[in-house]
Amino acid sequence: MGSALVWAAIPHNGDGVVFQVRVIRGLQRFHIPRRVLEEAFDLAPRASDAGQLELFYRHATHILSRAMRKRPIAGADTAAFQTLDFTPVVEVAQAATTLPSETEGYLASN
Repeated sequence: MGSALVWAAIPHNGDGVVFQVRVIRGLQRFHIPRRVLEEAFDLAPRASDAGQLELFYRHATHILSRAMRKRPIAGADTAAFQTLDFTPVVEVAQAATTLPSETEGYLASN
């Protein structure tokens, strides 16, 4: 998977990381916005460009595997990631179904 990465860089506006990987039928460009790096990978707010790249390379294996699933066949556009692309489905489902128990107060008074 590591050989699939062609390059990674910070865009001119400093918003996240843009990278290119080798996929079926060519090369595909991806963008992970700073917000996604902060929410999914705990990037520090106001992290430097070097900090964003360091975080990207630290999690490169995971990020590249998600990239290959998101866009396995090359397209002409830049595929953008969302936070949910890095959140396990089970975690999302648990968060959606976890509600405070309405009977906690009732049970505590017995």
